[in-house]
Amino acid sequence: MPLGYVYRAEGNLVTRLLTGISPLGKMLRVPCLAYAVRHPSAGTILIDTGMHADVREHFRRDFGGPMSLMFRALRSVATPYDEQLRALGIDPAGVERVIMTHLHVDHTSGMRLLGNAEFICSREEWAATRHRFAIAKGYVAHHLPPESRVRQIDFAGDGEPYGGFAQTIDLLGDGTIRLISTPGHTAGHLSVLLALRNDRQVLLVGDAAYTLRNIQEETLPLLTDNDAAAMRSMQEIKAFAEREPETILVPTHDPDAWRRLPHDISSTQRAVTLDLPHDTPST
Repeated sequence: MPLGYVYRAEGNLVTRLLTGISPLGKMLRVPCLAYAVRHPSAGTILIDTGMHADVREHFRRDFGGPMSLMFRALRSVATPYDEQLRALGIDPAGVERVIMTHLHVDHTSGMRLLGNAEFICSREEWAATRHRFAIAKGYVAHHLPPESRVRQIDFAGDGEPYGGFAQTIDLLGDGTIRLISTPGHTAGHLSVLLALRNDRQVLLVGDAAYTLRNIQEETLPLLTDNDAAAMRSMQEIKAFAEREPETILVPTHDPDAWRRLPHDISSTQRAVTLDLPHDTPST
């Protein structure tokens, strides 16, 4: 990504756009992460998805014209997402639940490879994909499953405060996976707080902030769906991190934050597995 896309430049709109989209300036090499969570009673739950083989073989067709230009610097690894899952002992056809932080094209490519899964996202996020010009906001329709396989989370109706966050939902009712409303990057973006073994916590930030620096310096990226909401979400995450300094924060596109995870990982595949506690009560 151009550095000015990740960290909004000073100046007027034209200056910011030129800095943020030009491939000639300083670039930041970033990962596109996806996660496999192994829960002792609920089984394997995925968070976001990796890249379909078409991203490498038929990029423009898979991302569409506008998004293939926006993501023209994207380089997909040789091993597609479904093969990465199998290498971790996960049968894509056997995956039953996938949490989506949001539905931008660089997170949704592998959804088509999970033919029996229920996808969990916020109600506002799914609604954003239905808009007439959704592709201009980063949504690609053919990546997405039918609505019958989407579980739409209602933070406004079912959410509760937790850890300084205004709206959260305990997904399984046992405290191991908590969904957190963090809108701004998109209308219905959510982050995921995991309670791991040995009282460790990991906050998967998603794209509520591209990097830890965005959070620490409260710096917005070039583009958001809503600047005020994005800043609120980053400030809530920052405040939580200050209260819980042992929690590992992992923005999806931070170059280095994921390296702190307790994980089984291939340096080329970027496939991360996180084990939840085995003494968790059944749900």
